[in-house]
Amino acid sequence: MRRVLLVEDDAADAELVAEAMTRHARTLQLEHVPSGQAAWSLLRQRSLQGREKLPACILLDMVLGEHDGVWFLSRMQRLASVRDLPVLVLSQRADAVVRAREFPNVVGAVEKPAMDHERRQLVEAVLRLAGGMGVSA
Repeated sequence: MRRVLLVEDDAADAELVAEAMTRHARTLQLEHVPSGQAAWSLLRQRSLQGREKLPACILLDMVLGEHDGVWFLSRMQRLASVRDLPVLVLSQRADAVVRAREFPNVVGAVEKPAMDHERRQLVEAVLRLAGGMGVSA
């Protein structure tokens, strides 16, 4: 089963994404970490275990606590084994999305989903990135 890493500090937003993934993308396993630092630690550890241990893609909230999305993306660029992992940015702030698009592995941006059809669109984007099967009803 392919893994997707969700980096999100808001528990309610993380739960919405998790529910959508459970409902529409049963072929993917969602892993959640609440901070940029936790995500960076996880990626570094997994990169030492081999490419197959890394997530297929990352969903990244740009507005995090101490270590924000830009901090996390800049760290990714410094480590060859993770610099090409595709990242889909989640944000409600246009300025954060603009900054994120400066990084070559950021493949898109999605407004934080509030409505069910927006969450389904998010899952469809994740399935395309992670190489999962189609969205289930």
